[in-house]
Amino acid sequence: MATSEYQGSSYPSTTSLKKNLKNRHLLMISLGGSIGTGLFIGIAAPLSTVGPLGTIIAYLMAGCIMLSTMLCLGELSCAFPHAGSFQHYALMFIPNPIWSYTIGWLYWLSWVLSMAADLTAASIIAHQFITSIPIYLFSLIILIALTFVHLTSVRAYGESEYWFSTIKVLAIIAFIGTGIYLLYHQYADTHVLPTLKTENGWFPNGFSAIFVCMTIVTYSFQGVELIGSAAGEAQSPQTVLPKIITGVAFRIILFYVLAIAVLALVYPYGNTQEEISPFVWVFTQAGINFASYVMLFVIFCAAISAANSAIYASSRMLWSMSQDNLAPKYFAEVNRRGVPTKGILFISIIALVSLFSKYIAAEKLYLYLVAATGQVGCFAWIIIAWCQFQFRQGVNKGKYPQETIKFKSPFYPWLAIISMVINTIIIIGVWFGESGYFIFISELVLIMIIISSYFFFKKRNLIMPHANE
Repeated sequence: MATSEYQGSSYPSTTSLKKNLKNRHLLMISLGGSIGTGLFIGIAAPLSTVGPLGTIIAYLMAGCIMLSTMLCLGELSCAFPHAGSFQHYALMFIPNPIWSYTIGWLYWLSWVLSMAADLTAASIIAHQFITSIPIYLFSLIILIALTFVHLTSVRAYGESEYWFSTIKVLAIIAFIGTGIYLLYHQYADTHVLPTLKTENGWFPNGFSAIFVCMTIVTYSFQGVELIGSAAGEAQSPQTVLPKIITGVAFRIILFYVLAIAVLALVYPYGNTQEEISPFVWVFTQAGINFASYVMLFVIFCAAISAANSAIYASSRMLWSMSQDNLAPKYFAEVNRRGVPTKGILFISIIALVSLFSKYIAAEKLYLYLVAATGQVGCFAWIIIAWCQFQFRQGVNKGKYPQETIKFKSPFYPWLAIISMVINTIIIIGVWFGESGYFIFISELVLIMIIISSYFFFKKRNLIMPHANE
């Protein structure tokens, strides 16, 4: 039958990825991976829900969780560089392969659906400038262009992401500068210090509301774990990853928290905005009347950047799972440039769901696709922390030599434990929020389908048994 396609662990050179990502690519992939439309557009929801101070606290908490998770991932990626990242580590450090199988397919699916959502978002913006081209056709054009980039080489992806990320970072820096300028003139004119307190107190909907919006906030940071996958195609991961991970994590917290602090001080609480983003409102207040067009371009680049990263993340996850015999070996093949072409084309075909905007209102389609990605990122962060905890225990017990640790995550085991606990609280907390019941049922059904498929393939010997099972 098809059993032979999955069994065996030795692969020819035609399944090896090329190590063509440079240090600057790694830096901007990790930095830009977490700066998406969630910051530029999604910030409006927490501001209106928990108020200015609550928003700063929520983003600071999420940033600290992200930092602890990245330190854990840095230790694993330096010890075992692999494009499969935490999916592969789950197979190494968690006894039952069902965990690796589940998180691998969940993460893969979340990126594919996220890509379709980002294509839709980018197309909605493009359609505002060229109304004669329908949204679904824009989605197809952008998808073909991004697919071509990925089929060329991993360096082409790294180069394109470098420039997309640069645009996003420059936009945030410009926003922070503009916000500080407004604060200075506000104080100079009124001699009243700006405050984070609203008419209804420091936390207008109560302090507990911070935890309700934590999923939206944490979602804004997700994508930074791409550095783990990129490590498998980096030229010298053990040398550059420690500096990049610690440096990038602090930069992201600085960018996010500083930008949000400035926004919280400048942007009036309860403001009903007509602009696409609170960022546009701030620029307009500073007299930059063309700000809406500039920010539309930045958000357009952010959406394309997210779709670009989605193709990379999902294709490498599919490649890794096929290497680990948790997906058809067919997807483990690469071309002479080290590109997993079959996986990329398969993912691009699925992303054609974005063309449904021809039949469903584009805004509704975008929300459906984003909701479908759920809380997979939080689950992935839990797996990363658990694997680092298991790895360090293995080192302490002599299972792995001390030399295996190329970069040591500090405060063991507390960073891993805190990351696991808080991400679990976030996942559960969402189930008690708005539409929480629907989200819980959707996630439960999806996980049951994936687990059922695992046992179906295992029963037919289509999945290689784990060594510790």
